[in-house]
Formats: sequence, C-alpha cells, structure tokens
Amino acid sequence: MQADAFIAEDLNLPFEIRYEGLDAAHHRIDMAALAESLDGFSRIYAVIGHFISTGQYAKQMQALNVKAYAQESEAKCFNISAVLDFASSAGLFQGMMGAALTAIVAYVIHRNSGNREEMKHLRELLEQQLGYSKQVTERMMDTIDRLSDGLRPSVKKAVSPVGNTCSRIDLYAEGSKHQTMDQSLKDSLADDGESQILSEKVYTVEISEMDRIKKTCKVHLVGPDTEEATEDDGTPRRINADITDPAALIEPNVYMEAWFKSTKIKVKAKALLRNGLIVKMYISDTA
Repeated sequence: MQADAFIAEDLNLPFEIRYEGLDAAHHRIDMAALAESLDGFSRIYAVIGHFISTGQYAKQMQALNVKAYAQESEAKCFNISAVLDFASSAGLFQGMMGAALTAIVAYVIHRNSGNREEMKHLRELLEQQLGYSKQVTERMMDTIDRLSDGLRPSVKKAVSPVGNTCSRIDLYAEGSKHQTMDQSLKDSLADDGESQILSEKVYTVEISEMDRIKKTCKVHLVGPDTEEATEDDGTPRRINADITDPAALIEPNVYMEAWFKSTKIKVKAKALLRNGLIVKMYISDTA
C-alpha cells in the first residue's frame, strides 16, 4: 500500500525550460528555433522519463509510457513550464523519480558535450543514494550510455536557439536550476569528433584582438597554463574566446584595458578541447 502511494505521488513530474538573453530577454523567441529546441527536449525528457519509470530504453516514441506536456507559463525571460505524465511506473526509482530525472538529464547533456567531470554524479546517485550493487549499477549505466548516445541528435536540437535568439537555456526542477546549456556546450556538440568541455577555472591570458561589439577576442595563454609557446611562425598560439561577463558591455572595462595595454589578465573561463588542445574559451569573469 505504501509503495503504491509513492508511485502515485511521482506520476507527474514538473520541470521548466528557460531561454535567457538576446530575444528571450524581451519575452519573445524565434519560432523556428523554438520548435526545433522543443522537439529535442520533448524526446530527451520522454525517453529519460520512460527509463526511470520502467528501467528500459525505448527508441520509438510510440513505445514510451511517458508524455511531456507544455503548460501555461508566466512571462519572465521566455520560459516553458512543462510536466511529465506517466501512464504507469514500475517503481524503479521509487520515491526519487525527480532526482533521477535531473541526474540522467544532466548525464545525457554532459556525456554528449564531453564533460566527463560532471558524469560521476549519476553513478554516485545510483550507488550511494539508491544503494544499488556494483553489478546492477554497471548494467544500468550501460543502458544509460546507450540512451545518451541515441539522444545526441535531440540534444543538438534542444540547444539550437543558443547564440541565435537566446544566450543560454536554463533547466529547472522543483523550482531550482540544475543545468545550463550555453554556447560552450553548443560548440562542443557541433563537432562529431573527440571534444571535451572543461569545468570553469582560472587562466592567465593576454588579449591580442578585441571586438567590443560582438564581445569576442583572441587570447594566448601565459604562465603555467601555456601548452605551446609559439605557432609555426614563432608567434604565440592564439585562441578564440567569447566574453559572457556583463561587465564587457560597459566602456571602459578591464578586458579592453588589458588589450589596449597588452597586459596579462586572470580570467575565469570554460575551455573547449579538441585533440587535447584548447581551441576556444568562454570567459565569464575576471579573477
């Protein structure tokens, strides 16, 4: 009787998708980009919802026992309030379906973006919070890996508005933000080769080019972060960078000053790696 109560309690899981910045800051968004994004999110949430309720990975939408519904939402940035409606539940994640949903959504996103540092949290949820044995955990992780790889096209669709009609997408569950999908993640999905997004850290750089309108620049690493001292022609290896720090909108600012004076500057940034080299940086603040 108690088990039925837990399952019934979890038959509807609310979540929210918020599109932030650019057009979305004015409570509007390009309809074509929104349609593509929602098509991706619909499959991501429905496939993962089916898994957490049955323990099975189903590729065909017709086979899923979960539907993702959009609901009426309030005007903020541009947000979509939604709910997963379960036709039935086997109680695989009994009493923790919400936690399982956010953890697996995060795993799918980060596995496809190559952010390996974030992927350990799902394993910890399965082993520590749910108390599954190592053998059961490995079997479930294998299924989730296949599920993640199958959802790669949907993740690409979901993030399509970023950089075009919004600057990022924030995912919410139970009123709290649990994931951000930004330009760095979108860029990591653009290349089907080996790529990886590193977690934010502090780098010391010199800015050699600056576009104050687009908030982009070229930098080269200095000090202990330097991978290669020079290019083939003897000049420092330069890396394209986007500046998402709102301070870059103000003139003058520390980035323009560092570029104008050719001085070193410490920045907080995510780095996109391809073939082991940093090919792009996403600067969020100074350090």
